[in-house]
Amino acid sequence: MSNLPSTDSPQIQLMYEWNRGFETKDLGLIAKALHKDYRHISYPRSLGLPEQNKEEWLEFLGRDFDHWVDHKASYISYRLNAPHCI
Repeated sequence: MSNLPSTDSPQIQLMYEWNRGFETKDLGLIAKALHKDYRHISYPRSLGLPEQNKEEWLEFLGRDFDHWVDHKASYISYRLNAPHCI
């Protein structure tokens, strides 16, 4: 994301930092973007997961980051050369 256009908008800068925090798995960058009274509510509520405050959610996210792996996508193209049925 280093090639993103520069902007003076604080809201856009905040989103860039938020995204960079997830790309680099930097909880500090993510925490800077969250309000001090942040609450995380998981949906659907029927899952029974408790509501989390900022610190609880960041701790959960940090544990979750351990399971994230970088995948490289591959693409295989093919051309369908099936004979046409009459």
